[in-house]
Amino acid sequence: MNLTNSSIEFPPPPLAGASFAKTAIPYSICFVVGTLGNTAVLSYVFFITRSLKSSVTALGNTFIYIVALCAVDLLVTVSIPFSLSNSILNNWVFGELACKIHWMLELSNKMCSTFILTALAFDRYMAICHPEIKRIHEMRHTIYITTILASLSFVLISPFFLYARVTSFGNLGYYISSKNERHPVTRLMCTDGLGREWKLWVSAFLIFFAFVLPCTLLTYFYAKIVLRLRRQRRTMLQSRIPLRRITIYTMAATFFYLSCQIPFWLPQIYGISSIVLGFKVNPRFMTFTYYSHLLPFISAAFNWIFYARLNSQFKKGLVLVTERMIRKRTRSLHQSEKGGYSEAAVELTSKFDDVPLMCPHCEAQLSIRSSSNGKKASR
Repeated sequence: MNLTNSSIEFPPPPLAGASFAKTAIPYSICFVVGTLGNTAVLSYVFFITRSLKSSVTALGNTFIYIVALCAVDLLVTVSIPFSLSNSILNNWVFGELACKIHWMLELSNKMCSTFILTALAFDRYMAICHPEIKRIHEMRHTIYITTILASLSFVLISPFFLYARVTSFGNLGYYISSKNERHPVTRLMCTDGLGREWKLWVSAFLIFFAFVLPCTLLTYFYAKIVLRLRRQRRTMLQSRIPLRRITIYTMAATFFYLSCQIPFWLPQIYGISSIVLGFKVNPRFMTFTYYSHLLPFISAAFNWIFYARLNSQFKKGLVLVTERMIRKRTRSLHQSEKGGYSEAAVELTSKFDDVPLMCPHCEAQLSIRSSSNGKKASR
């Protein structure tokens, strides 16, 4: 068979069959759950802030940490389609600018989210172990902290944005057309663009500040919280702080974070060590690295469950909004004449007369009582 070489290049074949399903299904689940969950939390925050207006400060500073965390995780989950299509097509098709943005969004999970989680753990550590220091929990300081941490994280990952580029790789085989033409296979990849020495230093820097240091601090803060709560069991039981819930919540959040981050960073450490020490990389290492790349996306997709759905301050905000809506509804049903309620107003207030509206996992307790002149709803 006489074959003629052609200058027209083609990308490598995409994944198909079982390989396609193994890649598409988990990434798609993370994208749907993460996008819908984080969007729902941020929408809920918007609803609360619009309803409470100046009363948002009553929700506490943890509210700010959760909003920042969900915002970053939403950006990360939005970048999942880029990673998914790149894995399925074995080719980068979005151009160089999208490549730079992709690196920024993906690394923001490993840097910005980690910093915010560590700051949140430190805030809870100070609140439980050093309650006499109250200044650090002020809303203004919390906004400063989250802004500084977000700016710092984007500065640290800025080299990837500056040097990331689309690189072409050839000599991957040939396609034979029906006209006996041989077309070379060329793959485009979104690479970091860093040289060997730069890449070693930047990777080591990221491993320390985005993995080793935060994991150490998280483990220390939550361990001290649990030990402090255990030592003060009797005092805590007399208060409204749910000891069992806080203990389980902190341990579950820490375990989930570590279970997603450790399997991702260990291959990175192994890869850098192989380059520095010059030993041969095990072929199984590449397979493990491929699947561990999904874990940070899992963390971004499900963090909102731990840090929003189970957080008492969001439920406290819902109670405050509910109280305000009931008050407005009661006032709107008042008759214009002096002397009392309409039948609908009497029926509404009688349902809530001296009945507390309890937030199940927070300290907010609200009640509406009908006054003697029948014109006031009180807290």
